[in-house]
Parts: sequence; structure tokens; C-alpha cells
Amino acid sequence: MGRLAMWRNHGLVCMIALCVMGVVLGGIVGSGPIRAYDIWWHLRLGQDIIRTGQIGLYDQYSHTAPGAFRPPQQWLFEVAQAAVYDAAGDEGMVWMRVLLLAASVGVLALLLMRRGAPPLVVGAMLMLVAAACGPSSTMRPHLVMPLMLMALLWLLDRSVQKPRLLLFGVPLFMLWANLHASFALGLGIVGAWAVWQALGAPQRPADGMRLSSRGLSQGALMLVGCAAACLINPVGVKLVHYSLQYLPGGEYAFHSEVIQEWLPPDFSKLEWVSAAVLLGGGGILMLLNARQVSPFHLIVSLVVMLMALRSGRAVQSAAFVMAWMVTPVLSGWVVRQSPTLLGWRPNSEMRPDRLFPIVLTFMMVVGPVAAIKAALSDDEPIQERYPSGAVEWVLAHDLRGNMYNPYRWGGYLIHRLYPRHHVFIDGRMDMYGEEIFRDYEALAKTSEGWEEIADKYRVQWGIAASDSMLGTTMRESANWAIVYDDDQAMVFVKRDGENAHLTAVQGTR
Repeated sequence: MGRLAMWRNHGLVCMIALCVMGVVLGGIVGSGPIRAYDIWWHLRLGQDIIRTGQIGLYDQYSHTAPGAFRPPQQWLFEVAQAAVYDAAGDEGMVWMRVLLLAASVGVLALLLMRRGAPPLVVGAMLMLVAAACGPSSTMRPHLVMPLMLMALLWLLDRSVQKPRLLLFGVPLFMLWANLHASFALGLGIVGAWAVWQALGAPQRPADGMRLSSRGLSQGALMLVGCAAACLINPVGVKLVHYSLQYLPGGEYAFHSEVIQEWLPPDFSKLEWVSAAVLLGGGGILMLLNARQVSPFHLIVSLVVMLMALRSGRAVQSAAFVMAWMVTPVLSGWVVRQSPTLLGWRPNSEMRPDRLFPIVLTFMMVVGPVAAIKAALSDDEPIQERYPSGAVEWVLAHDLRGNMYNPYRWGGYLIHRLYPRHHVFIDGRMDMYGEEIFRDYEALAKTSEGWEEIADKYRVQWGIAASDSMLGTTMRESANWAIVYDDDQAMVFVKRDGENAHLTAVQGTR
């Protein structure tokens, strides 16, 4: 009994060490540069909700889609983000992201250890997940997605021993539906789980499937309860319908063809290597051991892996889900290869190999280094991402009429210029629709007929990157005048338009 008690204490130390390691790794990744341009319109939405006490349902920030319906898919996160920003500024947003990612990776460490995974397998998973999060760790509502997904998967798995835990699915989805549109993925997972329950919840395909009346009723009640909980939001069923339009074949599926974060990740780049190892290696391992994996876990793993291959923005959440799914399979395989190297496991009296503390220490040193590399993969200073000089010039002058702006600066311009000026376009691409986006592309690339498109939207002035195609065209145009240029951004006006008075004062440059 003395030896067993000693190893139980050893296991507690490992669990605490790995949880700390997870928190540190998540915190390091969360402290990297804020890359997303869309944080600013999220911030403005949250600030306006706090200021007015009302949740806006229709666009008021653009002149190309005024009054367009857009449900508040993540209003609760936006309010929290705005409250943090108003209290602590830019640093507050960074700390908010640090805490969310630290909590996510730390909780993952705890759950994997609670599942009985050996410490070295857990450590390897934490390093891969943290590094995989680096390229997509932006300060946006999708940061809550890993926590929501892990809570759901934990509930579904633990319900085998404690069915009453399924009752927590209702408040989980009630919260999720007001934090991020990914609740639709959660409903899909619950649907797959309900079918699996109805077929007897076989632990492996070889067990066979048989219709279970108890499983059918349990799965149906869980699915109906979670779906009903999602309707508790400012627009009810409209939010569910709207969110489903992002799926392939939906009205907003064109995102995957034109928006960078919706494009497939480039796994040839160093910052995506960890994600490739986790998703690719995990997927292969699940398929090779398909006979020992429950059909439900196998299907969910394949779905999230395909999502990550299709869209870079899905990699972060897919990494957490894949770590959850593949860890038991990997643990079983490694135990068969080298049972003593893995160290303590719950209810085990086996003494670990002497190499165990050396390998674990090595992983805890290498892990933060990998996370730092992922977090700092893009070291462009944040202040160089936005046209602050051009904005200050605009605020100091009486510009009139509709503006043009680049897509990537739309959110920042909403944050700085609204309500004085309304943007041409920003990251809410679902609201603008494909027609407006295609017109924007034609303007940005100065394609044939671009001036007719400018007239279509009654553009009188605009902001453009100084080295952009439109910027080059403006320097040579007889119809437009550049009234401000700081080598990062320029402001231009129509010579015979509502801002002709500025051309006389500023001249062309």
C-alpha cells in the first residue's frame, strides 16, 4: 500500500505540473500579436450595446448595406470584450485573450489526465495544440469555441456513468448560442451522438449495432433540449437559420473562396506544422485503429479534420477536439510499445522508467519554445496595420459623402470614424453579400468599369493603401485627387465631387 500511495502522490504532482504547463502554453500563445482586423467592429458593436442598452439587429455602420439584417451571433462576447477594452484598453484585450487560451489549454490538460492518459502523451498533446493555435489565436469570439466544445464532449462522454449530467447541455447551449455561431457545430455533434445512442452506443464497430429504445429516447431528449436552448437568443430561430447558411451550399458559403481566414491553411509553412502533425497524424491513427474506436468518436474526428483542411479559422477548435479524441488511442498504442516509459497512470502500481522525468522535463521546456514561435510567427507591429495617420487627417477635415475603404481596414474605420462616416465594406461579409463584395473587388483592383462602380455607390472619397493597385491608379487619375499620403495610406477625393474644396487647399501629391 505504501508504494501505491507513493505513486498516487506522484500522479497528483504530474497532474498539477501538466495543468500548469497547459496554462503557461495557452498564455504564451495568447500573448502574441493581435492579427485580426475584425476585432474593431466586434468592439464597436459591444460598445454600442453597452451605450444604448439595445442589441442591434440591422446594419448602421455602412452606406452600401444600410439596414441589412444581421443577427447578433456573438453579442455576449462583444459586450464582455467592450467592457474589458473600456476598462483597460488594448492591454485589456490582450489579457482577455491570454486568460481564455490559458484556461482552454489548462482545462484540456486536466480533462486528458482525468481520462487516464499518461503524462507524456498529455504533454505532447498540449504542445501540439498550443502551437497549432498560434496562427489563429485572434481576439475574437471564436476563442470561446474550444471551451464550449470540450465541455460538450466531456458531458457526452461522462453521461455513460452519470446520465444526469446531460441536463447541463441546456444551459451550455443557451450560453453558446449567444457567444458564437459555432453552436451549430455543437448541435451537429449532439445529433451524431443521438443517432449513436439510438443504435446502442457500440464502443467499437465490431460490437454491432442494435436499436435501443432507451438510447433513442435519451438521444432525442438531449437533441431537442439543446436545440430549444439555442432559441433563447435575441432573434430566436432566425439565428439558427442564419448560422446554418455558412455551411457548404449555404448563402454565405462564398466566404471559403474569397476571405483569407476561410481559405485552407498552408501546411507547408512552419507555423502550421504542429497543426498538420496533430490533425494528419491523429486522423491516420484514428483510421488505423478504427476497430477500437467508437463510431461516434470516429465521425466527429473526421468532421473536424475536414473542417480544418477546408478553413484555417477552424484549425484551433479542431486541434482541441482531435487531442480529446486521439489521446486514448495514442495512449493505448504507446502503452503497448513501452509501458514503463509513460510513467504513472491512475490505478497503476507500475513504476516508471528512469527516463520518464528527463523526457517530461524536456517537453516542459520545449513546449513553451514551440508556443512562443507560433505566437510570434507574424511580428509586424500592430500600429503599422492600421491607417491611424489617415484617420486623424480625416477627422480633422470636413469630408462629405460616401467613402471607399479596403476590406481589411473596415472594422478599424468603423471603430474610429462612426457615426461621422460610414464604411464601404468590413469583415461582416455575410451581411454585405456576394454582389457588394464582387463590386468591392473590382474597385480595389481597378478592373474595367471600376469608376462606374464608384458612381453606383456614390463614392466621393476614400482611403486606400499607398502601395495598392487603387493607390497607383489614383496617382495617375485625372478624375481623383490625393489629398493625404503618408506612404502607408492615402486619402483621395473626387475632383468634381462634394469635396472639391479640399483639392484646392491640399493640392495633389
